[in-house]
Amino acid sequence: MLVAAGLVLGATALVPSAGADQVGDKQAEARQVADQLEALKARQMDVSAQAEKVAYEQAQAEAQVTEAQRLLDQTNSELDAKREAVRRVAVEAYQNGNDSPELDALLTSDANAGLQKKSYLETRTGDMRDVVDELAGAQQKAADDKARLESAQAVVDAKAAEMAALKSAADKAVSDQASVNAKVQGELQTLVQAEQARRQAEADAAAKAAAAQRQATTNTGTTNNTGTVGATPSKGSNKVVIPSNPNPPPVGHGAQGAIAAARTRIGVGDYVWGAAGPTDFDCSGLVAWAYAQAGVPGLPHYSGAQYAMTTRISRDQLQPGDLVFWGAGGSEHVAIYMGGNQLIHAFGSGGGVNITPLDGWWKAPTGYGRLNY
Repeated sequence: MLVAAGLVLGATALVPSAGADQVGDKQAEARQVADQLEALKARQMDVSAQAEKVAYEQAQAEAQVTEAQRLLDQTNSELDAKREAVRRVAVEAYQNGNDSPELDALLTSDANAGLQKKSYLETRTGDMRDVVDELAGAQQKAADDKARLESAQAVVDAKAAEMAALKSAADKAVSDQASVNAKVQGELQTLVQAEQARRQAEADAAAKAAAAQRQATTNTGTTNNTGTVGATPSKGSNKVVIPSNPNPPPVGHGAQGAIAAARTRIGVGDYVWGAAGPTDFDCSGLVAWAYAQAGVPGLPHYSGAQYAMTTRISRDQLQPGDLVFWGAGGSEHVAIYMGGNQLIHAFGSGGGVNITPLDGWWKAPTGYGRLNY
């Protein structure tokens, strides 16, 4: 570290004590910048997770608006037909003078004809009441459908506003990151990179130690089949206790194909909220796209919904093609497990689709799932 710092600082390190102080100051600043970069990346992931959930809810709300509009259009067509029926009966009544059918019947010169006319006119009057009642019912239904449409539209508008707020927060995070990146140029950049490498080495060492401990526990027969998951860099390892599934379903037929498809997207595009390929993706969009290429279409475009449709398994039961989740109910992020403690996924701070270790990436997973087909 001192050699690298000396190369960076050059002629400024002529006096040993002063040079050491400068190196120490720069190292402290490098640690602060690394902390800031780490916090920004974590915030970016958090915002991305929230945005994916909101986008999913917005799509559902828009589908409800479409259905409400269809029902309203159908009701309005029925309402037009009822109005026309009422108009026809009203015109007929006006032309035939049916305002007082009993009186017309009594005044007729033919008693039998009078009784027939009275019966007919009473029937027509009843028909008129039925048509008017049907019109009133159609009008109420139209009012209800319109209120339902306005309510669904309000939900969509609220979700759109929420997305706009998240987008603003993400833009600010990007702006902040740009400021930090500008600061780490030059002599500080080397020290920051060295600090980041040191933290990654610590995380890797912690992950190896955790794996060795799991193996030792398994070999002694004292394991309770719980999984130990990786650590966020610089914070050590965390453990999440997830019980084994005594009867897990077999790995789905699309597992290997999904992994192969996802690998073809590495370095192709960017991480984009709501994107589901074939170039840009968000996390659940990549999972849905990859499995669709493997003959398993129709996965929902939201990590929480994918969590809900998979069977819970433990870390020790992970097989290639299984899904790894973060957040309550899988609400924050999802990745495809490749085997060998490696994940393939799309994430905000990775620029697009990438492979990362299961341990030491972001924070500890909260669940593991297997598709049932």
